[in-house]
Amino acid sequence: MIKRLCLGLLILIVFTLTAFTAYGQTPLEKGIKDFKEENYEEALEMFIEARKLEPTSTTAAFYLGLTYKITENCKDAVPHLRDAVTFTPPIKEALVELIDALYQTNSLDEANKWIEIGEKEGVSPARIQFLKGLALLKENKYVDAITAFERAKDMDKSVAQAADFQIANAYMKIGKIKDSQKRFKSLITIDPTSDLATYARDYERAVTDKLYAERPFRFSVGIGYKYDSNVNSRPTSGTILDDPNYSSAVSGQEDTALSATIRALYIAPFSFKTPYSLSVQYSLFLDRYMRRDDYNMAQQSVSVTPGYSFKKVAFTVPLIFGYINLQRDIGSDFLNKLSWWHQTKYLITTGLTPTVRYMVNEKNILDLTYGYMKNTFYYTSDYNRPLDPNENRDGASNSGSLGWTYLYKEGKGLFALKYTYTDMGTQGRNWSYNENRFSLSFIYPLKKNLKLQYSSDAAFTSYKYVNTIFNVKRRDETYANSIGLIYTFIKNTDLIGQYTYIKDNSNISTYDYSRSVATIGIEYRF
Repeated sequence: MIKRLCLGLLILIVFTLTAFTAYGQTPLEKGIKDFKEENYEEALEMFIEARKLEPTSTTAAFYLGLTYKITENCKDAVPHLRDAVTFTPPIKEALVELIDALYQTNSLDEANKWIEIGEKEGVSPARIQFLKGLALLKENKYVDAITAFERAKDMDKSVAQAADFQIANAYMKIGKIKDSQKRFKSLITIDPTSDLATYARDYERAVTDKLYAERPFRFSVGIGYKYDSNVNSRPTSGTILDDPNYSSAVSGQEDTALSATIRALYIAPFSFKTPYSLSVQYSLFLDRYMRRDDYNMAQQSVSVTPGYSFKKVAFTVPLIFGYINLQRDIGSDFLNKLSWWHQTKYLITTGLTPTVRYMVNEKNILDLTYGYMKNTFYYTSDYNRPLDPNENRDGASNSGSLGWTYLYKEGKGLFALKYTYTDMGTQGRNWSYNENRFSLSFIYPLKKNLKLQYSSDAAFTSYKYVNTIFNVKRRDETYANSIGLIYTFIKNTDLIGQYTYIKDNSNISTYDYSRSVATIGIEYRF
């Protein structure tokens, strides 16, 4: 009876092992296959089973710890990675992952012990030095951290960018703001007229590109092609003035266009060496529509930004001049026949936006801004001129904004929030309003050369007076959402694809519209 029982148990064990090893599919092998295919949940189950079957296997311990770490469970990763470097045969690659996991869980004493072992054995020297720098930063040993990061740079140029970012943070912590500002200085000179999405992209580039040291001149040029579903903002319901007789004024709203951008930035050399800063920026944006050429536009702006930096605070006063040309007439030659100053002059804006930027720490930055802008519209004919003086849009606005920027993934990722309140007063009563605007933008690195950008904007606009045409106080809720991909296919050259959807919900149907804009373009920075 006992012999039969033992024989049956032996057959069961052999069958089980055969089932596991059939076609090379032991739990460890199946887990490695799932791991390589990025099926981490399935891999985790297999590696747990593999560790039960082979408790002393350093390979199973390494892969289980690494999977826990990838799924952001560093606490559970530590004991398995520790086994991977202490059992026989030890896996050298596990040492760096163990140190990183200990750093992530704030187990700095043990992390330092393994760092010493890694230094003695020469395991992944650059990564060990980089992790040593991170650990020293957490212990507030900033000078030693800078030394470690510099060693990491010398050992491996591929970590230089991340190391430079951490060095700048360390300099800021010990009060060497001038040294830190060599990395961050141009963050305060980014185009003050740009929207949050453009601002976020420029901000992220300023961090990750490390400003090309102390270049005074920076340029970018771009060209793109876009589809616009509603060039002239045709109302969703009703027609202009809610009168069917004006339907022709909003026909043919769909079109495509060629776009071009040019930007030039100059930062005075003393900006990198003294608390004072000065920058001058020029930008040009062009739209050339294929069919609705009456909406051809050229938008130019010049900003002069003096500033002064304290320890963690930068104060700037951008002075802004903007000039917009609009063709207005279908069939005219925008570039040759029409006078840019007399026949296409549409809007001139002047103003200033004093800004206080506070670097809370290496990842968090706060902005507080006041803005004053004056708008002057120009009309080239009686057709363009509003019939009702209450439609005169000339005026000035006062605004205030509060923004927060969070940097992550060593500065390669960015998340920004902004609230803006605007009080607009115009000569015509119909265009005076108060507005609350909420903006969000983030950049997330999907891969080394590929980034995802998303921005969202919600504006709630209440007009101050009863509209003299519609006999009602106008209220608008305008939502804009944009998503895009930024692919750096050559150094300093980006391929940018973007889709934007805008919806204006207004209690006056003439102003109620939706619009989709899809663009693809190339931008080169030098």
